[in-house]
Amino acid sequence: MNGLLIALLLGITSTAALAHQPVVDMAPRWNGGYGFQTRVEHANSDTITWLEGVYTFKPAVRMTLKIPYGRDGLGNSIFAVPLKQYKNAAQSTSNWGLTPSVRVPTGGGNDWDGGLSLSYSSESVGIYQLYDVHFLGDRRGLDINVGTVYPDGRGSAWFTLWDVTAVDSDSGQRILTGPVLVYFRRNIAARLEYKLAAYDHDDEWSGNYLSFTLGIVY
Repeated sequence: MNGLLIALLLGITSTAALAHQPVVDMAPRWNGGYGFQTRVEHANSDTITWLEGVYTFKPAVRMTLKIPYGRDGLGNSIFAVPLKQYKNAAQSTSNWGLTPSVRVPTGGGNDWDGGLSLSYSSESVGIYQLYDVHFLGDRRGLDINVGTVYPDGRGSAWFTLWDVTAVDSDSGQRILTGPVLVYFRRNIAARLEYKLAAYDHDDEWSGNYLSFTLGIVY
């Protein structure tokens, strides 16, 4: 029974994993850049640790890998190729993203799941936005991050955001919402988020969501 619960939880949190890419959705944006992050999620009275990496061939083409580890060991990994089209101006940047992905049965079994994400994000003086529509296997979702940016002019910045996550699957529907805090200092990034269940008619979900991410880029 414990193994089944963990398998269900890994499937649920994989939807959140699909909606966001390392490192904290924002870096690296340069040719040959790479990075790693550790994301710890607590939901459904359990904790999953994700080990995630990214390599940027060029700003428009990246490759990511996300590996979950829970109480019963290794879960199913997600491999993705984010493709982005950037538009840069003097005091703003924005991009459209298309991200095909596949969930690999590294946790056991023979089931492979395909996924796709369509996203738009922008950052201007003081404002950050991210909108992401995605699916993975039988799960479909919408993720929105909107908030303010506080750069210090010396390579560091705070982002105070509000997140709305909506998920629809064979087990039901849910909407989670709550605050997100992101901090960048040169090549180090951290993200903390807490989301309440504003709407919960999902048989495989119970309670709120908490996660912390720490990453580094080169």
